Amino acid sequence: MLRIDRTSGQLPSDYDDNYLELIRLLLEGAGLEHSLMIAYLYSLFSLKKKHHQVRGDITRYAYLEHSPIGRGGTEVLQKHETFLDVALEEMQHLALVNWFLVELGAAPQVSPHPFPFVSDLYPFEIPLRSLDRYTAATYLWIESDDCKLSLSLRCKDVSEPKKFIREVRRVLRKGSRRYRKLSGNKEPINHVGSLYRKIVCQIRRVANDPPKFLPANFPWAEWEDRMNWILYQGEMAHYQFFRSVFTGEVFNGDCHIWDDPRSAKYPAHTFAQQTAYTHRPDTIPNAGARKLAWLADLHYWIILCLLETAYRAGDRKFCYKAIDNMTLGLWHLGVWLSEQYQTGIPFDPMGLNYCLGRSPRMSLLILRRLIQEAEGQAQQLDKQGRLPGAYDRELFALTLRGLEQLSSAGQLTPDEEEFRFA
Repeated sequence: MLRIDRTSGQLPSDYDDNYLELIRLLLEGAGLEHSLMIAYLYSLFSLKKKHHQVRGDITRYAYLEHSPIGRGGTEVLQKHETFLDVALEEMQHLALVNWFLVELGAAPQVSPHPFPFVSDLYPFEIPLRSLDRYTAATYLWIESDDCKLSLSLRCKDVSEPKKFIREVRRVLRKGSRRYRKLSGNKEPINHVGSLYRKIVCQIRRVANDPPKFLPANFPWAEWEDRMNWILYQGEMAHYQFFRSVFTGEVFNGDCHIWDDPRSAKYPAHTFAQQTAYTHRPDTIPNAGARKLAWLADLHYWIILCLLETAYRAGDRKFCYKAIDNMTLGLWHLGVWLSEQYQTGIPFDPMGLNYCLGRSPRMSLLILRRLIQEAEGQAQQLDKQGRLPGAYDRELFALTLRGLEQLSSAGQLTPDEEEFRFA
């Protein structure tokens, strides 16, 4: 859990070693980006079909960018038209932070913080929650800079109109006991940007006295730029999108769209947060929906294991197999669960670590079995006529074939090149 120094309002530094402190902050950042990514996806899928233009459609993307640097320059300031644009950039942020960890010699971090996520960065908990006005207000707060939603005199020239700020805070007070308890008469100003500003400062400290085991030409300035890109994407583009969701602007300017959850024009389904694991108090009760949600969980875990493999092997080609599982599998299941069952993807944690084996070879051998497990589940659902029509039935063969080609081409470390799927 991220903590704030109550006397200074800043993230405290507990390590004397600047390198260790940078690794700690990046690990926190990776867990945070993952948590926000799936929170955004959960809310995204809750949007009703008639608002598909707000939700977005991943199948319309000619490709998904998984570059090592992400988008820079003025591109980060562009206005986003869909929820999906924002979620995809959170995926990109997660990738960037992990590539930085790996270049620093640390292990990647692909696990999210547990839900509900509680942090001093935010005066409320972050749950997996279907979209409503309160949820939109929390996302708006998360992505805000220190002044946009502040009533402090120091921010009066750059903050939102007072009427708007008070309305956002009214919605947060109504929806969160924690907000009411923590805010009081104090000025709760911490947002996700607080973490990245600290990371940027820490990069400079480590660059001034780097560990001897890192290359002498380590690109510190480039990584500082990349962390700043994440900061700017959140505080500018993402903030503006969530502002338009909160006000109703994105829903054709309907400022009353959030007024009545029972109204036919209300834009989102209300999901009960449940699990696809069996025999639990909160297990999805509909057997058909639970099976589909379990298949969605399997895709989610395959994606994380593929990304873990990519980061550890230093090979971005494994990321493309993860993208396949997102675009050809998970996306269609999320839309189908929402439209047919009014159920969200549970994004359950996997019992195993996402680094599946004691070596790259064993990780891929175990991952192969996980892919085959998902394939068997998909085949059963297909025979019952329960899979969405757009779901790619050849996805598993495509994934396995890609992994075999990568391993055969020597993408693993030399002592692992004997790996074969035969």
